[in-house]
Amino acid sequence: MQEGGIENFLRIIMPEKYESYVLSVWKRSERKIAKWFRGQILLGVFVGMLVFLGLTILKIKYAMSLALIAAVFEIIPVFGPILASIPAIVIGFIKEPWFGFAVLIMFVIIQQFENHLIYPLVIKKIIGIPPILVILSLLIGVKLAGFFGILLSIPVAVVAMEILNDIAEKKKIVL
Repeated sequence: MQEGGIENFLRIIMPEKYESYVLSVWKRSERKIAKWFRGQILLGVFVGMLVFLGLTILKIKYAMSLALIAAVFEIIPVFGPILASIPAIVIGFIKEPWFGFAVLIMFVIIQQFENHLIYPLVIKKIIGIPPILVILSLLIGVKLAGFFGILLSIPVAVVAMEILNDIAEKKKIVL
């Protein structure tokens, strides 16, 4: 890992004829991927606050710690929120079985709200990818490469959209 490592690699493997275009696509994609990561952090903060609020209302011990876990794990698409919910649900069941079910329902509601409304809208606003493409890229990523496919699906979609936007611009079509 070195600064400019990917650019140097692209310069080595690309024919000179395409080098400037490929580097241009990479630079634009790199900026959007950085914005996507910041968006993931923002979503983590949002989910962490919702979890803290929900667990506090349910009077579950360690609400702040569990909310921090939920916020950090939010960076991992799909699997992160599931893993983050396990400790809170276990603590809820230890307190009393109905608390465990209440915590489970709370996490399901938060994740449904976040996955189907907030996440696609934030991604659209931050990096300009339509929500349906976000969902499709996540589904394709998980099908092709499992966990790692989920992690890489949005960055790959960003690069694909940059290339498609360039092609559409040359044809004067608005995507």
